[in-house]
Amino acid sequence: MLSSFETGIITLINNALKCENQPLPEDFDYSLVYKLGLKHQILPMLYYGGAENPKFVASDVECKMLFGTMQLTTLSENQLMQVECVCKEFDKNGIEYMKLKGSNIKSLYPKHEMRVMSDADILIREEQYEVIQNVLTGLGYTYKYSSDHELVWKKDELTVELHKRIVPSYQKDFYAYFGEGWKKAYKKNDESCEYVMKPEDEFVYIFTHLAEHYREAGIGIKHMTDIYLFLKAYDGLDIDYIYAELEKLKLLDFFKNVKKTLDVWFNGAECDDVAQFITAKIFDNGVYGNMVNALKSDALRYSKGTDVKGAKRKKRWQSIFLPYKTMCNVFPVLNKAPILLPFLWVWRIIRTVLFRRGKIKQMNENINSYSQETIDEHQLELNYVGLDFNYEV
Repeated sequence: MLSSFETGIITLINNALKCENQPLPEDFDYSLVYKLGLKHQILPMLYYGGAENPKFVASDVECKMLFGTMQLTTLSENQLMQVECVCKEFDKNGIEYMKLKGSNIKSLYPKHEMRVMSDADILIREEQYEVIQNVLTGLGYTYKYSSDHELVWKKDELTVELHKRIVPSYQKDFYAYFGEGWKKAYKKNDESCEYVMKPEDEFVYIFTHLAEHYREAGIGIKHMTDIYLFLKAYDGLDIDYIYAELEKLKLLDFFKNVKKTLDVWFNGAECDDVAQFITAKIFDNGVYGNMVNALKSDALRYSKGTDVKGAKRKKRWQSIFLPYKTMCNVFPVLNKAPILLPFLWVWRIIRTVLFRRGKIKQMNENINSYSQETIDEHQLELNYVGLDFNYEV
């Protein structure tokens, strides 16, 4: 069974998403709602879910939640306007793009501010990046950093994550399916440069993104509400196609368990052990999991094909000698002069020893926390819900 607090939070979410006013459990702890709303980035959803409940309105957290919701509503309005502005400029300059995740999913919520968005994810073509840089600079954005799959820019309330690919290349099993992401995309219309996926492919991508977060560090409540609202909005989805694609990704069993959990949350289904386990894990997390889960997942990934000692060796080696693609993100000059890689490895080691000893200490502490017991335990927990790391580092 779900706890009283879990049941109450899920009731608030149902009230918000279904425009209902179902009562909360008698022993529901109102004092914890605000903290959880911040932790999971669902403050407006919880506020709207309790706005018609007399006990909620009379509680000490109601004023804080109202103020937080007003702030997030303003933020959401500004973010949406900025995303629209970026897309218009991309259209004007012939830049092909595809909006991903939150930028699309916000429209499925009864009120767009219910879906708090940390950043706007947009797939681009790398060969157009020089033009994109000029456009974003002209709009007042500042370049921040790059990663394996993202080029990150920021202006005021909006962080724009330009995706070179829709999943990281180091997620080898998922990357083998999606590639850069364009093979599932088609042009939205002749008036713009925007690309979209058909709903079935978009759902497979959104669910894969959820699975990626679950096995890396954990997921938050809004990952679940995203899936619920997508399935609700597109009730004519070709489920046979989705099942076949998820099977290719080795995510079908996990999807069935998540769907079972969603039925408990939103359709009054009886709660079994797996749904209870997934719910407890989610409530224990923040919006993107937690550091304990991240360390466990790191240890498990590096242990694939070896043991805990081998995992530690591989992690240390790759932390010192970063892969070429990662080094290109740290030292962009490598894109034009790959021959410099050995010299820049040496320079990075010297720089880290001289100026970043705290980072070395933290890395060693993390690696030393690896244990075979932790690896085996995390492996069992992932397998229990239908997940695994289906590749070796």
